[in-house]
Amino acid sequence: MEISLLADHPDEAPKIAKWYFNEWSHHAPNMTESLVLEKVLEKTHNRDRLPMVLVAHIDHELVGVLELKLRENNHYPEYEHWIGGVYTNAAHRGQGVASQLLEKAKGLAVGLGIQDLYLQCERFNVNFYLKHDFKALHQAQHGNVVTTIMLWRSSIAS
Repeated sequence: MEISLLADHPDEAPKIAKWYFNEWSHHAPNMTESLVLEKVLEKTHNRDRLPMVLVAHIDHELVGVLELKLRENNHYPEYEHWIGGVYTNAAHRGQGVASQLLEKAKGLAVGLGIQDLYLQCERFNVNFYLKHDFKALHQAQHGNVVTTIMLWRSSIAS
């Protein structure tokens, strides 16, 4: 598996937008796949600052994506750096794609001097993130979905 930046594969943005729209955004009122694509395209340029997007390829096929974001949740402006948009293509789930993306993202964060990474996930994903050293902080409402806000603190924070 090769993990790289979306900045190196901007042609993958439409596929990512389709994944995001089908998985999450189709529930949002007035959201279209075109609007999701615009948001993904905004992140195709960054290589050394957030927001940035990591992509995973197996044999040149896009199989997963993860975003490093700034202040993803407006209700928690004090939480600055976030992981979001973690998605693995259904045909490749259970093969460690999300785990490898997550570990790469944590390494990039440390390289950028980021000490804390937050994320919000639904209940069925909490155990996955616990296995990757995230700690559950509290519950939050995200639209109609109850999420768990989680934190990973790098060892540089000690």
